[in-house]
Order: sequence, then C-alpha cells, then structure tokens
Amino acid sequence: MSGRAWTRRDRWSRPTNDEFAEHWAALAKTPETRARIRRLSRIRNISLGIVVTGIGLIVVMILVTIVLSTGLWLTRERDTIIAWGFGIATGVFLIGVVPETIASNRLHRAQYADADSAIGIIESVATREERDAEGDVAIVHCVAVTARLSDDLTLHRHLESTARGSDRPDDTWVGRRIRFRHNTLNPDALDDARFDGWPDRER
Repeated sequence: MSGRAWTRRDRWSRPTNDEFAEHWAALAKTPETRARIRRLSRIRNISLGIVVTGIGLIVVMILVTIVLSTGLWLTRERDTIIAWGFGIATGVFLIGVVPETIASNRLHRAQYADADSAIGIIESVATREERDAEGDVAIVHCVAVTARLSDDLTLHRHLESTARGSDRPDDTWVGRRIRFRHNTLNPDALDDARFDGWPDRER
C-alpha cells in the first residue's frame, strides 16, 4: 500500500489552524522544519480562504441563475452572464484547491520530517463511516498498532486508511509488522503516527 492511502485524524481537541501549526512546530527538532511547518500552514490557510470564497461565488451564481431564469432577461445576455459567472467562480475555487492540496500533503510530511521510526505489530482493524468535505460518506479503516521499544516503553498508535479494493485493511492484517514514524515517546499518543512502509517487504 502506498503512503498516500494512509491518513491522520488531526483532531486533537479541535485546534485552530494556527494552534495546529504551533503544536507540530513544537514537536519538530530543527529550526528549518519548524519554519517549514509554519510556512506551509500559512499557505494552506490562505488557500482555504480562497476555496471558501469560490464556494460562496458558486452559491451566488446558483441564485443568480434562478433569478435570471424568470425570463425577464434576454436569452443571450442571460447565458453570457451565467457562463462568465460560473467560469469565474469555478476558477477561484480551483485556484484555492490546487495549492491547498499540495500544501496539505507537504505539511503532513513536514510534521514527521524529524520524527523517529519504529516497527510495530498490527493488533486490530476497525472501520467507521465519515463524511468528507463534499458531504459524501467515506469508509475509514483504523489500524491499531503496538510497538515495543524497550521493556519499559510500548507505543500504542492508530493509523487510518481510506484505501479501497485489495489494499483495503481487514482482519487478515492482524499480526503483520508495520513501520511508522512518531514524534513523541508518549505511549498513548494514538494520533502521533505516519505510515512508513512494510519492513517485511524490504528484505
């Protein structure tokens, strides 16, 4: 399975975007990584603002289309206004979506740029339903992992995947070894994990 299929919940106490960035910057070990996390967070915030603006413009254009459909406008003028309006609204939306997607992916990698790597054992696989940004129902697979680093320290982590088909996690995964990256040694920081590969496939 590729790393892209794995996700993180990123829902620790529902922080603001700035609090979220500072949380991960504090975990980083180098000034360069801290600066990169803050920079990518700012880019994502700006991009999200553009996305919201684009969505707002699309809603406005839907209302405008309804009004113009009353027949009080000439057909040619109405079609031109609708075409230009939806074109601009869609353009604004895409201008925000593209950098937001890129910044989010790079931010996720930056959060674990200075992290340590550990190999754990998959203890269980659970599934739940969530709604994505578009309101569609998505199946999320939660993979519970335990990594024993020493006699006194065992890490418990959760990795989430939205993979489908043959790459979809299931009960047959229980007992498999999996490598992940982590920023802290907190045994129960469940969300502090990023998928880092399958050690048994690299022999």
